[in-house]
Amino acid sequence: MNLSSVQNLRSSPSLHVFEQEGGWHWGITVPRAVGSGFKVVAYSEETFSDEAEAHREGNRALARFSDAPAYERQ
Repeated sequence: MNLSSVQNLRSSPSLHVFEQEGGWHWGITVPRAVGSGFKVVAYSEETFSDEAEAHREGNRALARFSDAPAYERQ
């Protein structure tokens, strides 16, 4: 893997599915440009009854987010 591939991986959005307060949610994060850590760029406002449903909806959102032009993702 070359350096540009590593940089592309580091800037790629990531999907996270988690349980909170009795329901399932999804969130999308990207690495911060400066410093360390991650920035939440999208999340579910809806609470899902099961993990699989939250994962499916999160994957749909991730696909839309990844397809959006870079200026719309900021």
